[in-house]
Parts: sequence; structure tokens; C-alpha cells
Amino acid sequence: VKQDGQLYYDPENIEVPVGTTISWDNVDTVLHTVTSGTIEGGSDGLFDSNLIGVDESFEYTFTEAGTFDYYCIVHPWMIGQVNVIEQ
Repeated sequence: VKQDGQLYYDPENIEVPVGTTISWDNVDTVLHTVTSGTIEGGSDGLFDSNLIGVDESFEYTFTEAGTFDYYCIVHPWMIGQVNVIEQ
């Protein structure tokens, strides 16, 4: 359950076709990352934005179908998922 003032990805879950480029835009006032993998398992090495500053962005193009989890290393409660589907 989200609370006012709590940081999160918006949307947390998204479905896109193969070949889609997603841009994560930091519209917050603090640094974040977009790191593929899970908090429990750590980074899986697919993509990692490193620190994204305020008003900065990170883009990644999904070239294969599948479900891809990601999280913020700085704020481990921030998690998201991209479901990439064949067209």
C-alpha cells in the first residue's frame, strides 16, 4: 500500500511489445536507480542506470519477450516490472 510521500515507480508494472524503448524520468528531488533484478537476488546485469539525478532520465530498449523486474538500489522498496510481449 502506497502512502503519501512514499517514493515509487509510476507505473510500477507495464506491458509493452518487443522493441519498445522505455524512459524512466526522475521527477523526484533525490537520486534513484533503475536496476534490473530484484532486491532479494540483486542485479541480474541486464540494465542499470547508475544514479539518475533530478530531472534526468534513463532509457532501455527491450529486445526480447519476457518479464523483467527492476528496483532502486537507493530505495529498495521501490520496485517495478516490465512485461514484454511478442506482437
